[in-house]
Amino acid sequence: MAKTKNLKEILILLRKYSQLIVDLGYAAVLEDNLELAQEAFRIKSEIKELDYQLRKEALMVARLSRSAKEGIPQIANILQIGVAIKEISDGIDDLIEIALRNVGVHPIIKIAYSRKDIRITRHEIGEGSKLDGKRVDEIKMDPESIFRIIAMRREDEWTLDPPGGKKLQGGDIIITEGRDAAVRKMQEYAKGKKEETGK
Repeated sequence: MAKTKNLKEILILLRKYSQLIVDLGYAAVLEDNLELAQEAFRIKSEIKELDYQLRKEALMVARLSRSAKEGIPQIANILQIGVAIKEISDGIDDLIEIALRNVGVHPIIKIAYSRKDIRITRHEIGEGSKLDGKRVDEIKMDPESIFRIIAMRREDEWTLDPPGGKKLQGGDIIITEGRDAAVRKMQEYAKGKKEETGK
């Protein structure tokens, strides 16, 4: 993770990562998918590092503040946000544990948490696949599929809400949200040449 520079940037990232880890936790259960659970664990370590940076930056701001009495309650509020987000990420462990048990998901859970077949899924971009070298905004889907890439990971570097100009390459992991039709297309598009030919 690249070091962030200020409290605003850290707080924005914490909000985005906390939303993503909740989505991944539920998706890991509903899809009964170990890989989604593992991505949630990766996000947890990002949140832990950001929480540490938040505390450091908040203490620095408090130290440099001219009016300590007025600034300290506001800094305390910022620190409390960090604590709350860390508690959210810790709470997702219980959801992830369901996926790790590998015993399947009871149908009532799927009924309770489904969102009209909107799914969150993980895809690895294959070398030489239809997505290898494409920009995010070049991926065409049926508008009714409600498809979007919500995050991508290149090795240990995450990009949340990747911009349209971001290029995908073989080995990238993308987390997508969309209807079943979009999920099936992405599975096909992400396959590399070796996977397609079975060689």
